[in-house]
Amino acid sequence: MFRISVEISTNEEIWELFDKSLDHIFIHKFNPNEAIEWWRTSVKMKNGHLLDNVLARQLQFDLQTDLKGLRQIMDLVTYQLSIYQFDKPVPHTLIMDYLPEQKREAILKQNGLKHSFFIDFEFLTVESFDVDFIRSIEANPLFMQRVIKRQDR
Repeated sequence: MFRISVEISTNEEIWELFDKSLDHIFIHKFNPNEAIEWWRTSVKMKNGHLLDNVLARQLQFDLQTDLKGLRQIMDLVTYQLSIYQFDKPVPHTLIMDYLPEQKREAILKQNGLKHSFFIDFEFLTVESFDVDFIRSIEANPLFMQRVIKRQDR
């Protein structure tokens, strides 16, 4: 994969970098509440059962959405996200934590991965199988002076 890391100021800047032709978004270990604290919520189970008015903390889950859903997530106050753009839905059997490290990239590519975005506070690392996608970020007037590191295969 090709990789670039840049400094970021806002989630709005990041939004401009997503490939708007890819509508299958996967967020690994999404945490809707950044602070480690108890918060009151309701949890709807797969069978329709509702756990109503419960306290939860450190709730993490994998999330599939589309660009519209990603836009809503980017409007939240989020400091750390692992976002993957696929050209098709992520299959039920693909579980990121179980992928062997040495085959991870190949397996993700076979399943339609095109680009990855790793947000870590004021830094963004983008990985892509498409070198031109990475070059477009490097050439973007907003980011060209904020490139920290670029790495080709």
